[in-house]
Amino acid sequence: MIVSFLAIVSLVLIALRPAISVRKGTANIALLTKGYDYHQLDSLRKVHKKLKLITYKASDPIFDNQTAIDSVFLLGYGIEPFDFWQLDERNVKYLAKREPSGITRFTYNFKNKIGQDVVFKGLYNKPEKDKKLILQGPGGLAIDSVILNAADEYKFQLQVKPNVKGKYLFSLVEKDSLGTVVSRDPVPILVENPMPLKILIVNGFPTFETKYLKNYLAEKGHQVAVKTQITKGRYKFEYFNIEKLPIRALSRKNLKPFDLVIIDATSFQNLGKKSLTAIENCVRENGLGVFIQPNGQFYISSIKITSFNFVSDKKAEVIFKEIPKSKTSKYAYVFKNEFPIQSIHNDRQNNIISAYKRVGKGRIGSTVLENTYELLLKGETTAYQQIWSDIIGKVSGREVSSIQWESNTIITYKDHPFEFNLRTSIEKPEIEANETYRVSLQQHIDVNNLWRGITYPYNFGWNTLSVRQDTTVVFNYFVTDTIHWQSLAEYKKVRENKRQFDKLYEKTRHKTYPSKPVNLTLFFITFLLCMGYLWLEPKIASN
Repeated sequence: MIVSFLAIVSLVLIALRPAISVRKGTANIALLTKGYDYHQLDSLRKVHKKLKLITYKASDPIFDNQTAIDSVFLLGYGIEPFDFWQLDERNVKYLAKREPSGITRFTYNFKNKIGQDVVFKGLYNKPEKDKKLILQGPGGLAIDSVILNAADEYKFQLQVKPNVKGKYLFSLVEKDSLGTVVSRDPVPILVENPMPLKILIVNGFPTFETKYLKNYLAEKGHQVAVKTQITKGRYKFEYFNIEKLPIRALSRKNLKPFDLVIIDATSFQNLGKKSLTAIENCVRENGLGVFIQPNGQFYISSIKITSFNFVSDKKAEVIFKEIPKSKTSKYAYVFKNEFPIQSIHNDRQNNIISAYKRVGKGRIGSTVLENTYELLLKGETTAYQQIWSDIIGKVSGREVSSIQWESNTIITYKDHPFEFNLRTSIEKPEIEANETYRVSLQQHIDVNNLWRGITYPYNFGWNTLSVRQDTTVVFNYFVTDTIHWQSLAEYKKVRENKRQFDKLYEKTRHKTYPSKPVNLTLFFITFLLCMGYLWLEPKIASN
């Protein structure tokens, strides 16, 4: 029995290949990643004479398990986030490289409507004097440009107004002072047909604000009906892009065709109980949007359906955070930042200037702005249009699709993870990428209609995601190569590595020792001797 037990133990150890920890030969490691500083490496070598150098390569094993590791000095922009696990339980000191020069941050609307201004805002880190950024169209024609000044950071803005539906690939070209192209990065833009809204404007008396607003909405193709009180019991009706509709009372039947009601505060406060109930029901059940044009009394009154809270700030003008070059008159109030208020516009101090709140399926919004038409009189047409475009787009009641796609990523790289969220009432949605392969989904633990997915696109250019059960709503995204937007990618990598490794450097932390396989020869010999004895012993006993 003892010999049999030894034979089995030897056989198991041969299969398991045991290893032992080697507790000598410890070393400090310098892990070199892209963009590391040679002077920084020389300084480390002077302090740590036996510093071992390892060049990082994404997805490959970092350590060879041959040397005990005392500390790891991470140099350069850092490692890829999907390789963070390789440095778990290591004593890591991230010697962060300074943020790279170039465009490190930018934002713009990926999806747009025909005739809508697409504003590309960005931050250039450490620009050289007289460098130039040019926004080029799909044919290479320059549309907008800006000349950079030497500074630590330079904020820039470029603009284009697409007038035809389609998928477009614009380019952001960087040129030096001699006109030589330094880089050319893609700017994908998706342009869709605008959805004309049916808008009802109700005023207690004629105003310049409404006069210019109705003209702007009509020019944008919206169907606008205007009801203005002239004297007691007498009204003036105007119709733009819409057939005449009898709108004597704000009943549920009369409000049903409209997506948005714009009403001044005086008219809203004078509404009867039936009209207020009809508006509230249409907002909650039909998704109607209501925007209240304020007056001085609106901010100190209390109406149950609105219940906005305001704070006095004693300022008569505002400079928008979103439109920094325009100054607009306002009432001496700002919105109180509280749940469930959602901001539309903010000032430079991040005070809320325009906002809305959800009420059932619809939205109710307002603003502290006063006489925005003065922007048109000053020639600031773009600022005026952007203000009202934002308000109309956020507050208007729109038909909610059964499928909604969400993604925070604008630029996606080939063979890199692309994360997206899907909201749908479909019980078990099946996702197809480019109508060729399936993408797995993970359902949110608390929100049943929210799903999360990750795909690794392998086709350059425009790619699509669609739900197999309903292909009417397709999500388009753009895939490019890693040679583009390098400064942005390096900036993000530095930030992610700082978050991961920017901890207190603990010299007392335990060392990590490598493992050395045990020589299996002894187990082979033991197994053979045991098997030989078990074969020979019965024969000897029988004799």
